[in-house]
Amino acid sequence: MRKPVTLILAALLLSGISVVQAQNDDFATRFERMIDQYMNAKDGLVHNRSDLSAAWAERLETTFCTAPDAVFPEDKLPLWHELRSGLVQATGDIVDAENIVEQRKAMASLSATMLDFIEHFGNPGDKLYAFHCPHNGDDGVVWLSRTSRVANPYHGPEMIDCGEVIAEL
Repeated sequence: MRKPVTLILAALLLSGISVVQAQNDDFATRFERMIDQYMNAKDGLVHNRSDLSAAWAERLETTFCTAPDAVFPEDKLPLWHELRSGLVQATGDIVDAENIVEQRKAMASLSATMLDFIEHFGNPGDKLYAFHCPHNGDDGVVWLSRTSRVANPYHGPEMIDCGEVIAEL
């Protein structure tokens, strides 16, 4: 059983780590950390490694929870808080899932919310690609990648090359 994120956050706050990190953080740095951890969690599913996906999702959950409001435009804070709630829920669902099928369902929610986040806040880093596979059953099921090469996280090796780029971000 994993430790609740609130205990981790409390420990970080008590230790002063989050204060130091917040002073050295900006949106581009925070965004890059989020993308790196998202990609690792997604790639765990691409390779049928639910353990890796859960471990990276847990790190990503902490990154979302500890993101200081100061790195976001003040007029978009309510939107960030709304999106963060969905991002934390989806990453928690990946961590808590009992099997890889449940993790993949949660990844669909995480990916859609990440895409929404990028559409509202922009991408200050390298180009990203949004993909869709028609065999996912829902037109809204997407995933993100750093490359235009297809690596479908929803079907594993069985249909790893199913998908197409639907947007460049």
